[in-house]
Amino acid sequence: MSESDSPDVMPKDAGWVVKSERNKVYNPVVSTEEVAEELGISTEEAFELLEEAPRPSGKPIGDTHVWW
Repeated sequence: MSESDSPDVMPKDAGWVVKSERNKVYNPVVSTEEVAEELGISTEEAFELLEEAPRPSGKPIGDTHVWW
């Protein structure tokens, strides 16, 4: 994982954002960009955290990656 500007943000935090969003009926998936915005980190860092998080599954859709 790359050096973080936000050392307090962990993979479990990124996973929590996905879990929180997917539990909302109107929005069953969340993009890497949405996770980054919610955590106040870069998209690249969010992707790395999500790759390490134990829960979310993800796949590329066009130019973005979605998680559930």
